[in-house]
Amino acid sequence: MSTRLDSARAIAWRLGRHRLTGRGAKSLLDAVRAVVALRGWPLDLAELAVAARRSEPDADGLTGALAAGDVIRSYAFRGGSYVFTPEIGAVLLSVHTAGRSWEKERFQRQAGFELADWEPFRVAMREILETGPKTRPEIAEELAGRPELRHLADAAAGAGADTLYKPLHWWGDICFGPERDGQATFRQLDGDAAWPGLPDVDDAGRAAIELYLGAYGPATDANLHYWLAEGLGAPRRRVRQWLADLDDRVTEVAVGDVAAYVRTTDLDAIATTEPTDELQLLPGFDPWILGPGTADTRILAAQRRSLGTRGANLVIRGGVVSGVWRRQRDEVMVSWFDEAGPAPEADLEAATAQLGRGEPLTVVVQRTSV
Repeated sequence: MSTRLDSARAIAWRLGRHRLTGRGAKSLLDAVRAVVALRGWPLDLAELAVAARRSEPDADGLTGALAAGDVIRSYAFRGGSYVFTPEIGAVLLSVHTAGRSWEKERFQRQAGFELADWEPFRVAMREILETGPKTRPEIAEELAGRPELRHLADAAAGAGADTLYKPLHWWGDICFGPERDGQATFRQLDGDAAWPGLPDVDDAGRAAIELYLGAYGPATDANLHYWLAEGLGAPRRRVRQWLADLDDRVTEVAVGDVAAYVRTTDLDAIATTEPTDELQLLPGFDPWILGPGTADTRILAAQRRSLGTRGANLVIRGGVVSGVWRRQRDEVMVSWFDEAGPAPEADLEAATAQLGRGEPLTVVVQRTSV
């Protein structure tokens, strides 16, 4: 018989793990590690996601950490760019290699290359980036001057889907560098002193599940497959095997009538965490929503799912999405959902004051049933 956990306690525990309750993250790196991976574009929303988890955030702290190499930004989940610490990034990117998507004919056709191009292209990229980060046009110009790789220049020049570059991110060869004149750059990651290199893929798979459960547990089968199979392209059979390999390090539980998994070491903490109705204003694409997935109705009601997928700024109360907000000059306009009960105006004012960081802001609340 599965251990039973209270849903409100489980969500309160997860809020604490995300540094959204209590005193917040001790540092920017603590905030990034707490969510495992943070959507990296648009970067201003990523900055807000980190700031929401710190009592005294640094201005443009994430941008500075990226420039210093304390965190990296690479293509990861669903082909999008994500921010993580190097050690966590190595785990997640190794998992991404499990699906070997670059070997598929459709992938090759989309990128305009053949398998025989990969090793010469990897060698060329090491040489091109040896002198520092380069923009896509700069890389394309270098490739155009190499007869054996000239046919890749067009694919290298435009942003598009960046299909040509993505496997180099997954292999740990390159990551995003600092923007230059509004253009993205890529920099060499392989050889960076902070980069640990990719671990064995099965070791990475098991580590990725433990990381996920430590931030997003209790997690269902659907959550795990959303994160690792749909998100990182790992075959579902391998995800199931990695979970089985963890044996007694993971415990199956029942949260209400939902079957889920937690790290065994977290069981007591989840069971004894006091429920909370604290309120937070979160930016669009916040990991609180993207981690479990917008289809997880424990956090986001099914009729509100489109708000999460399109990146609306969300109000959460007790971890559950209860409204949306937007800033208009010195006002914060909050649309509070009817199904969330009476709007806690004092709590909304306090959250708005925190958002302003000393700048006076006025909260304007309206109710909505749509």
